[in-house]
Amino acid sequence: MRVGAIAAASTLIVAIGGCGGHAAPTPHPDANADGHLDARDAAAEGRDVPAESPSPDVACNGEAGAKKAAGQACECAADCASNFCVDRVCCGTACTEACKTCSAPGSAGTCTLVVAGGTPRNETACVAAAASTCGFDGKCDGAGGCRRHVAGTICHAGTCDGAAVIGALACDGLGRCKAGPTTICAPYSCDATKGACFESCMQSNQCTSGQQCVNASCGEKMKGANCAKNADCASGFCADGVCCNVACQGGCVSCALPDRKGTCWPIDGGAADPRGICVDQGAASCGATGRCDGFGGCEDYAPETVCLAPTCTGTRRNTPGTCDGRGTCRPQGVQNCSPFLCANGACTQSCVVDGDCEAGHVCASGQCGKKSLGQPCAVSGECVSSTCVEGVCCDGACVGGCRSCALPSLRRRSAIPATSSTPARCSSPTVASRRCSRRSRR
Repeated sequence: MRVGAIAAASTLIVAIGGCGGHAAPTPHPDANADGHLDARDAAAEGRDVPAESPSPDVACNGEAGAKKAAGQACECAADCASNFCVDRVCCGTACTEACKTCSAPGSAGTCTLVVAGGTPRNETACVAAAASTCGFDGKCDGAGGCRRHVAGTICHAGTCDGAAVIGALACDGLGRCKAGPTTICAPYSCDATKGACFESCMQSNQCTSGQQCVNASCGEKMKGANCAKNADCASGFCADGVCCNVACQGGCVSCALPDRKGTCWPIDGGAADPRGICVDQGAASCGATGRCDGFGGCEDYAPETVCLAPTCTGTRRNTPGTCDGRGTCRPQGVQNCSPFLCANGACTQSCVVDGDCEAGHVCASGQCGKKSLGQPCAVSGECVSSTCVEGVCCDGACVGGCRSCALPSLRRRSAIPATSSTPARCSSPTVASRRCSRRSRR
């Protein structure tokens, strides 16, 4: 009875999940008791978190012969010709990563990265942590992963020192809380209760000495002060939430880096581009990885990254094409696997039967050896018989007249038929034919 109940329950589970077209995933070794991978653990190890499968009770209205193309609206996998219904559209692939989507404007049906600052489809991925941890902020980083609190986010408040804030710590965008700069509050004063500069004023004592509070403002702010718009700053530039020395536009630069606040500076290498300008172009391109290079540009795929997979043609292996580290995929090379074959992009290293070796070679003790009888050769060392006669591997030295090792049907020392004109060891084709014919009649 117990066995029957378990079997029935298993059948019901399979039936419910069938509409989605997904098999039950193999549990991750680090999964929790319920079989789910903890989002924070996964991201800390550099792994993305798959989105949860659609609810099994979603109605499936797909009809036989009416499968939908990629990009069309769907309710479950059975609706789609691709058998993948992702983000309510038919998708070309499973697209299970939390920070990828198949419904991006302009590319519906194609699995693409969620833009920097976008929301992951799975609420258990990229769980927001307190700014004090410099951990995830609940958003995607534009490179397929979870975004950490951006550079310049205060992770430990400072204290007031006159009209300045000292001792504050700030996130660096890579999950580290680092020493921050001294922040000049002028023309505002420092709020001792918060250890931060006043951002607006209600009375003049919230401004520095000599400044008046007019229309909730003490006047234009100095470089490095927090801002909301260009007009807030004496420099005329508000970038990344601070008054900046320049406009500081483009990818992989910031005006809010802890040790350079107020100065436009490159973001550390390996960090995701917070502006989402550096987009991962895929290893096949050898181009941008979606990360910053530390010099204000987009990081390219590292040298020796495989951009073209190895392929096989008989005993020839076309070696992988690899990136040169400067955005170019180097061409494939050629490797000779002889006397072994090439299979699945690699030279084989052992054999079981002769067919596992290059044509004509013998498999002996798991190794492809020398050529068998009758195979073309240039020197005797190529042959398992150690004898190469008349350009083929022969079973012996083949001495004497009217004998040959090159008769295609025999492949060993044989008397030349009376009707054959094969010269073998006779002096000429004409004479050979006459002599062999006379010998055969005697």
